[in-house]
Amino acid sequence: MSGPLSLEPGGAEQDTLAIRLAGPRRLRPRRTDDSTLALRLPRLGPDEEEISRLAAELADRIGPAVHPYEVAALLEAEGLSADVIRHRYGHPNLFSLASALYERVPRTFPEPAPASDPWRPDHVRCLLRGVLFALPGLAYLLAGPLWRPGTHVSALVVAGIVSWAWGQALGHRAHLRMTTGRREAGRTLLTGAPVGAVLA
Repeated sequence: MSGPLSLEPGGAEQDTLAIRLAGPRRLRPRRTDDSTLALRLPRLGPDEEEISRLAAELADRIGPAVHPYEVAALLEAEGLSADVIRHRYGHPNLFSLASALYERVPRTFPEPAPASDPWRPDHVRCLLRGVLFALPGLAYLLAGPLWRPGTHVSALVVAGIVSWAWGQALGHRAHLRMTTGRREAGRTLLTGAPVGAVLA
């Protein structure tokens, strides 16, 4: 009996196994050789059903990919080994399966969430901030009847300038303390506000 032909993938006789039966040699060749038995082997290839199932499971993550290498990285993250890729999906390696999935799943590019407008003013906060900065002046208006306009005008002007300057400096200091935490900034305001009131 003669030896079998090579059945390695990629060969010319990949799906055919030829077996030649032993028999007496004939000097004259015959048109039909009845001593040869041909067996048709099942063709090996990708399992389309398993690949379709995998593509459906990972469609939301394969769709935004812009290159098959991204799909390959996703498959590695999913824990697909080389043996699983060969035996279950019928592909020789990871990149072959990634290319098949990349071609099978349509490209989808989700729109990013709309970003908030950083220049949109907060009218309520601006109003509250203005009222806060106007409180020193309101105190002077309430205490006006107790002062003598002729002799204490200069003192009122100096106190107003000092109080507003102190408020601006205290606000700047509180913003700097925000880098270490809101509690530290609040402690700065609680400490500096009474001192500013005493100076005013």
